[in-house]
Amino acid sequence: MSLNVPRNQPGLFGASSADRWPQQILTWLPLSLFFPVGLMYAGVLLFYAALLAAGDWRAKWQRLKQHPLLWPILSLTAVSSISALLQHSELVTNDEFWSGFGHYQTYLLLLPFLTLEAGAWQRRALHVFFAGAVLAASLFVANFFQLLPDNTLFRSYVHYLGNKSILLGILLALAAGWMLHELRLRSDHRWLRLLALVYVIAALVLLSKTRTASLLFLAMAALMILRNVRCSWRSLALPLALVLALGAATEYALRMPPPATCIINDAQVAPWDVVRIRAVCSVQQLRDFSAGRKVGEDGMRLEIYRITAGMIAQQPWSGYGIAAWMPQYRQRAIGLSSATMSTPHNDYLLYLSELGVFGLLALLAIWISQLALAWRMARSALPAQREQAMLLAMLSVAMMLGAMFNAILRDGVFAMACMILLALPLAGVRRS
Repeated sequence: MSLNVPRNQPGLFGASSADRWPQQILTWLPLSLFFPVGLMYAGVLLFYAALLAAGDWRAKWQRLKQHPLLWPILSLTAVSSISALLQHSELVTNDEFWSGFGHYQTYLLLLPFLTLEAGAWQRRALHVFFAGAVLAASLFVANFFQLLPDNTLFRSYVHYLGNKSILLGILLALAAGWMLHELRLRSDHRWLRLLALVYVIAALVLLSKTRTASLLFLAMAALMILRNVRCSWRSLALPLALVLALGAATEYALRMPPPATCIINDAQVAPWDVVRIRAVCSVQQLRDFSAGRKVGEDGMRLEIYRITAGMIAQQPWSGYGIAAWMPQYRQRAIGLSSATMSTPHNDYLLYLSELGVFGLLALLAIWISQLALAWRMARSALPAQREQAMLLAMLSVAMMLGAMFNAILRDGVFAMACMILLALPLAGVRRS
């Protein structure tokens, strides 16, 4: 399969009149991700309204039909629809069922974005995303010095609020990974780019209080290193040094005494101590869990994974039905601290437990298609697509890795943000 962006379409280098407003709105949507989720959804609704008002539906449908991700996305919808018809748990209420069914249709929200033509708006949107990340880093710094007001607009920076706060860290990680790619590509304003990158990474590691985000940035940096590495001992020195450093850090964490608390909201310590506590707690709880010892509240994910894996082993092929994970899990977790959880914090386990093997395969088909598409874009004749290939690859790896620890598609806070960012490298890509 080859990729093609038709050169006779005006949107390749500038917006056609029908697409101008939707493109302008999507250009600024990445900025809304760093603020309360209501702003993001309001921006998405505004985009949909502009797309409806723009008309030209025949051309948009033709573009969408030619997109390589259309059929993988529709395959997940088909699998979840079949499961909804054949597998309905008596423990699930109608409201829970329809809400759960909607979570499996998240990728359908990406399709309207894919009807747009490629153009200069994609690069502007990337710059807006970088500016948003620098602004978010500045808000974290302002909160560290107690200069940020505790209101609705900034509450996720002042307090650790679960998924929204985790999303802010993930966004900083994605921006840092993409900035690193831009730093390699661009020679202009190099010191300014480097300063912005270091600033965002510092806020990510020291102030965002999320382990997942730091891990995602390391994975994206490793991906870029591997993409540009050549087969020689000298070029393998850096990856080897990173592996050795990780091993030494793990050994150090295992030898450290357990912290007074692993609940980061209860730890009144400096930012660099937060990093140390999270690392030590993670390694020690993984060791304790592997040895069969009880883990603390901060390590309850391991407990959730173990019980969910047992659920899946009992009914692997068809799963328990849409929205059935929560009632099934609570029956098995009576008396445990994790009994009130509404998600396994792992999309792979969620899809397996509710949709079965075919649901997981449908999800993996989308993510593998994204990686395959990035690989083909890297070999495109168009310079813009070659540059966007690494952005797509990094985002895909981040989604796949993040789904091991968080509800990347199950939770709308994460999912809609991912769809908006996927639109930046994916809009305008066609299957010839």
